[in-house]
Amino acid sequence: MRFWDFIKSRRFLQHLMLAAAAGIVVLWVSLKLLDAYTLHGRSITVPDLSGLTEREVATVLRKMDLRYMINDSIFDDERPKGTIAAQDPAPGKEVKKNRTIYLTKIAVLPEMVPMPDLTDLSLRQAMALLEAYGLNVGNMEYRHDIAQNAVLQQKFNQGNIEPGTLVEKGTAIDLVIGSGLGEAMVAVPLLIGKSRNEAIALLSSLSLNVGTEEFLDDETDNPAVYQQTPDPTSRRHHLQAGSAVNLVYRSASRFNFEEYLEGLLSIPIPMLFGKSPEEVRETLTENLLELGNETFENNVSRQDAKAYRQEPEYDQDGLIRKGSKVDVWYRSVDQF
Repeated sequence: MRFWDFIKSRRFLQHLMLAAAAGIVVLWVSLKLLDAYTLHGRSITVPDLSGLTEREVATVLRKMDLRYMINDSIFDDERPKGTIAAQDPAPGKEVKKNRTIYLTKIAVLPEMVPMPDLTDLSLRQAMALLEAYGLNVGNMEYRHDIAQNAVLQQKFNQGNIEPGTLVEKGTAIDLVIGSGLGEAMVAVPLLIGKSRNEAIALLSSLSLNVGTEEFLDDETDNPAVYQQTPDPTSRRHHLQAGSAVNLVYRSASRFNFEEYLEGLLSIPIPMLFGKSPEEVRETLTENLLELGNETFENNVSRQDAKAYRQEPEYDQDGLIRKGSKVDVWYRSVDQF
C-alpha cells in the first residue's frame, strides 16, 4: 500500500481521531490537576497584622491557611513591644493557600548602647556626645572645681557609670560639672509658650535642671510651658548653676499661648517725668524694662538732671512689652 493511500484510508482516520481525543482528554485532566494544585480562582486576602502579638498572628493566619515567619525586628519606643510593625505581602494583597507572610516585629528587649566617656569634656561637648549615642542629659550637679564647665563625673541611678557599660537607649545620664572657684549664677530664661522638649533643652544648655513637672491637659497632646517657678515675668531671677526650675504644662493644641503671652508680658507704660536718672533706672528695673539712650540736654549734670521726655511716651492706657528699651531725655530742674 502506498503512503498516500494509507493516509486516505479509513483505518488511519480512525486512529487519528482516537489520538486527538486522547490528547484532549490528557490536556483537560492536566489542566484540572494544575488548577487543583495551584488553587486556581481561589485566593486569600492578606489581613492587616500590624499591632498584633505573635500569638494573635498565629491564630489569625492558621484559620486562613496562611503561614508566617518573623524575619526582622526593630526598636520603637512609640509602639507596644512584641507587636507587629510591618509585613510582606502588604494587607489587602491576594495570595494562595499556605503562602508565607514575612513579618517585622517590635523588639521586646530595649536597644542597648555603650556609655561614652564624658569625663573632662566640656558640658556642650558632653551633651552633643550623649545625643549622638541616643542618650539624654539628666540632672546636673555643680561642684567647686577649677575645671569650670567640664564634666567631672558621669552618674546613673545615684552611682558612677563606667565608659562602655551597656545602657538602654534614651536613658538620662546625670552629670557632675565643675563650677569654677566662684559662684556660678544663671539668669532664669522665659520658658512660657515653649514646647516641653524646647524648655528642657534650653534649661540644660544654661546648666539648669527640670524640677517638678505638672500637666494640666493630656500629657501627650503637644504640651507647652504654661507656668514656671521661678517666674521671670514678675521679676528677674538668677539661680545657682545646677538649680531646678519647676514647670507646669498646657496643651498647645487647646490653649491660645500667643494671646496668653501677649497679656502676660505687657505692662502699663511707666511715667518717668520729673525723675532723676537713678529713679528712672530703678523704675524701669522694677517694671522689667531696659534703659535705652539717655540724652542730657545743655550739658546738665546727672546730679541736677530730671527726666522731661521719654520714648515711648507715657500713656495712661498704653502698654509696653516687658524687656523693651525706653529712651529718656533730661533737663535741668530750672528748665522745667
